[in-house]
Amino acid sequence: MIEKIQKLNIPQRIWYFIVGKDSPNMLTQASVAVGFFVWLYFFSWHLLTFLTISLMGTLKNASQIEAAFGKVGAAYQGFMFGNVTSYLFVHSLAQFVVFGTSLVGLILIWRQKKLGFLLYIFSNAATYLVTFFILGTRYIINEVSLFDFLLLLLITLYFATGYWLFYKNKD
Repeated sequence: MIEKIQKLNIPQRIWYFIVGKDSPNMLTQASVAVGFFVWLYFFSWHLLTFLTISLMGTLKNASQIEAAFGKVGAAYQGFMFGNVTSYLFVHSLAQFVVFGTSLVGLILIWRQKKLGFLLYIFSNAATYLVTFFILGTRYIINEVSLFDFLLLLLITLYFATGYWLFYKNKD
């Protein structure tokens, strides 16, 4: 009997390398899907901030736009020294690291690894810690919406509960 060889194209190989060939149960799939959409929502804001600041110099009125950033950011100058856009740029870069870790956590949760829950939970907490240390409390209070705060808190508590339920007796 001739064995049928299944060829995989490059995108399929990359996909299987990332998520594996085995699918988790439906609850895990739904949880990771929701977690990914929340991740995408928050990541997109930092990507837009990064791109705005990176490409601001290419605009015709770049100095006026940067002055507007400085005027808005003047309320947060209590601890910041220098240009507000520099702080926002560094904050976006730091958030890329945090959200990269969060995405790895989601992938590991999909693959049903205990480490994935921990990475996801701690990286979600780290997003506010990074914001606190780089931009300060006033920025968090004035610029982070209650919806964003609650959304990240709820999804983190959801995965923390999942970690506790799945791994409480498995040590």
